[in-house]
Amino acid sequence: MTSESDRPFVDAQYFTDVDTYVYEAVATLEYSGSPVTGAEIVAATDLDDQTAGEVLDALTRHGVLRRTRSGGDDAFELARRDWSATPGRPSR
Repeated sequence: MTSESDRPFVDAQYFTDVDTYVYEAVATLEYSGSPVTGAEIVAATDLDDQTAGEVLDALTRHGVLRRTRSGGDDAFELARRDWSATPGRPSR
């Protein structure tokens, strides 16, 4: 289990509109249960490869996303899963 001190501090006011858009795309795409690749994020957001890559790098660097590997490609997942539709109960 992750301790509170291991979780990145996320201030939503820090995000640009594009950061938020990419973050939400990752959250939506990973709901399927499959790793979310950079190509899927580009397709879902309609951003060019360079812009999406820069945003993914920044969100990863700030600890908001985690970069993993899936089938030889970079994949991304949310670093925090403490949000939930049910107050006081993490979704995962």
